[in-house]
Amino acid sequence: MLRNRLFVAMSFMAVLMAGALHADKIAYISKAEVKHEDSVTITDWSASKVTFKKGDATVSVDYKDVISLDRHYGTMSGALSDALELVGSDPQGAIDALEQVAQSGESLDKEEASIIRAQLLDNESAADSRVAPAAIKAYSTYLSNWKSGYFAREAYRGLAALQENGNQDGAARTTLKNMIKADSSMQREGNQLLGEFEARKAKWSDAITAFKNAQSAAKTDRDPNNEALAKAWEGWMTLKAGNAAGAKTLLESVTTDDKLDDSDTTTDEVALSIAFPALGDAHMDAGNYQKAYDAYVKGAYYAWWSAGSQEGRCLGQAYVCAKKLEGTDDKWKTRKDKLRTALALGFPRILQDVEKD
Repeated sequence: MLRNRLFVAMSFMAVLMAGALHADKIAYISKAEVKHEDSVTITDWSASKVTFKKGDATVSVDYKDVISLDRHYGTMSGALSDALELVGSDPQGAIDALEQVAQSGESLDKEEASIIRAQLLDNESAADSRVAPAAIKAYSTYLSNWKSGYFAREAYRGLAALQENGNQDGAARTTLKNMIKADSSMQREGNQLLGEFEARKAKWSDAITAFKNAQSAAKTDRDPNNEALAKAWEGWMTLKAGNAAGAKTLLESVTTDDKLDDSDTTTDEVALSIAFPALGDAHMDAGNYQKAYDAYVKGAYYAWWSAGSQEGRCLGQAYVCAKKLEGTDDKWKTRKDKLRTALALGFPRILQDVEKD
C-alpha cells in the first residue's frame, strides 16, 4: 500500500518538477556503477527489462538494475500528463481521465495509466472498503493486458492483498501463482509472497515449498540476500511444522553467514530479523534460555534496524528468558530490569502479556 502511494505521489511530483527537455530519463546500475541517462527515448518495457534509444544505439537494461525512469516531458502524452496533474486536486477526475488514456492512449501510456488508476482506487479502498471491488477489477484488467508488464509486480501484489483482505484466499493464492508463471524474472518474488501468504494461513508445508522455490529462483538470479531471506522463512516454517532440529540448521546457516552484509540493501537485515526470533523460539522451546535470550536480543536489533514487526515480541521474550535466569547470576536480574523498563516505555501491552504468563 505504501509503495502504491509513493508511486502515485512520485508520478504527480514528476509532472510538476520535470524540465522541458522533451526526453525520457533513466537511472540504472551497470558494472557496479550508477548511470544516469537524461536524453533517451523509452521504446519498450516489461517485467524483465527496459529498452531505450540513445542516439542511434538501442540499449536494454534488466529490470532488477533499473533504479528509476521518467517519461514526463518525454514520450509521455499530454493526456496522461494532464490526468496525473489531477491526482492531488481531483482524484475522481484523475481516475476517469486515466481510464480514457488506458483505453485509447499509446502503448506505454496505456499500461502506465492502467496501473496508476488501479493504485489510486486501491488507495481509496483503504478508507472506503466499497471501492475495493473496483480496485480489484482495475488490477485484474491491467494483468489481463500485461501479465508480464513493467508494472506487473505492483499489480500482482496489490490484487493479492485486496483479495486476501476481502477473505478471497483462493483468489489471492491463484493471483500469486499466476505471478510466478508469468515471467521467470518474477519467480523469486512471487514464491516469496506465496510463502508468506501460506504462512499467514498456517499452511506450513505449502509455505516451505514456496520458500524453497524462492531460494532456487534467487540462486538463478544470483541474489544471495533474497536467498537468505527465503531460507530464514523456511527455517521459521520448519519450526512451526515441528521439526526443531531441521529449523535450527536452516536458521543458523543464515545467522552465522558472514557474507550476509550488504550496505546497498536492507534485505540482509530483514533476513536476520526473521531468522533470529525463530532461532530464539527454537532455543526457548528446548529450555536453553541463555541462547534464546541472545537470539531474541539480536532479533530485536535487526527488527528495529529493518523496520520489522517483531522488535517488541523479541524484547518480551528476552525479558522472559532473563526472568528464568535471574537466579543463576546477578547480571540476569539487571538485564531483566532494563528490559522491563524498555518494554514499559515502548511496548506496554507486550509487557502486560509476558507478565501474565
